[in-house]
Amino acid sequence: MSGDDELPSSAGGFLGPVEAGEGTWTPLRPIHDPEQPLLSGRQKLVLVSVLLLIAAALTARHAAHRPAQDANSPPPPPYPSQAMRFGYGGPAPFGQEDFALKLTAHNGSAAPVDVLGVSQGYRGLSVVVSGWLPQTVPAGASVELRVGLKVTDCSAAPADAGLPFLDVTLRNTRAMETVSQILGDSYARDLSLAIHSACPGSDNRTRTPTASPADTSVR
Repeated sequence: MSGDDELPSSAGGFLGPVEAGEGTWTPLRPIHDPEQPLLSGRQKLVLVSVLLLIAAALTARHAAHRPAQDANSPPPPPYPSQAMRFGYGGPAPFGQEDFALKLTAHNGSAAPVDVLGVSQGYRGLSVVVSGWLPQTVPAGASVELRVGLKVTDCSAAPADAGLPFLDVTLRNTRAMETVSQILGDSYARDLSLAIHSACPGSDNRTRTPTASPADTSVR
């Protein structure tokens, strides 16, 4: 072989491309290996501890402000049965009914109370409240309701309405209650006269009622 065919070996000579030898390839790894966790166990423990400390601080801050908020909040209103008082205002003009009365409702509390309904326990009498219900009794104010009574069955009506009562259903922001109200001797006498007039052929008789007790408890 001639000297022209030999590859130069001097400093300015040329060598062909270097090929990797067998077993010298290094596989490339992605930036994040899915098999390796983002956080170590120690880092996770630190993160959880920090989150728990933040939650505890927020809870303590809320608890510290809660007593001040409760102190500034207005107290709840009394129960409707404690706030309302009812009185007999005397007979009222009536048309289709056999008797009508003026029922005065007074609200002694600082919150309004709604009158939802008026009923009574005698099977032979029906009750109709004129106007509309519910009716709101403002705080510290009085409202007069007209309550009509009609005898539907003389045999079931009381022979002598000695202690007649009315059931009044009340509601405010605290509770809803039904309270039995005994309206006194005048109401008992007037109702007995009305029943006797509506049932002249029955055994109903009118007598002077005995002294009436205080209002009954809430039903």
